[in-house]
Amino acid sequence: MRAPVNIIKKICLLGDPSVGKTSLIQRYVFDTFSEDYLPTIGTKVVKKTMVMDFEPQRDQQVNLTLLIFDLLGQVEFANVHRTYYLGSEGAIFVSDLTREETILSISDWQRRFHTVVDEVPAILIGNKKDIAQSKQNNKELLGELAAEKNLTYLYTSAKTGENVEKAFRMLAVEILNWAPI
Repeated sequence: MRAPVNIIKKICLLGDPSVGKTSLIQRYVFDTFSEDYLPTIGTKVVKKTMVMDFEPQRDQQVNLTLLIFDLLGQVEFANVHRTYYLGSEGAIFVSDLTREETILSISDWQRRFHTVVDEVPAILIGNKKDIAQSKQNNKELLGELAAEKNLTYLYTSAKTGENVEKAFRMLAVEILNWAPI
């Protein structure tokens, strides 16, 4: 096997306030969850490296470091967001399965992102799956939006950890396939 390749990629998590962007990152990077809601002020950046066995014919291991930008969800700061979008090579659009308006706003988040960044790999997450069964459940709406936007999508729960690792790995694979090493 050839020596591992080290790659760094910047991704952004985008979506309305309180959809769980920070909680998803906390679960993925630190394997923690807090019930306390503290809105993101400005932007937080964290990183996590994952080891990926990339296609067997390449006979190479990839150490992919994701620089994860957690952006505040208030739309009134859209002009500030533009600066943080620059250089992104992937995006995760996050919605709350219990709040229809957060799913409907994904189109706006995607449009604003793509005015700065050309088409890059992106996925759509319907978060708070753990409480979606007991409250309004908008899984069908999320699936329709994903089909319309040609996005891969997953239902996640930052609280239980369900599909969180899978979501970041799916995006990582899409990024590596989009911009091969």
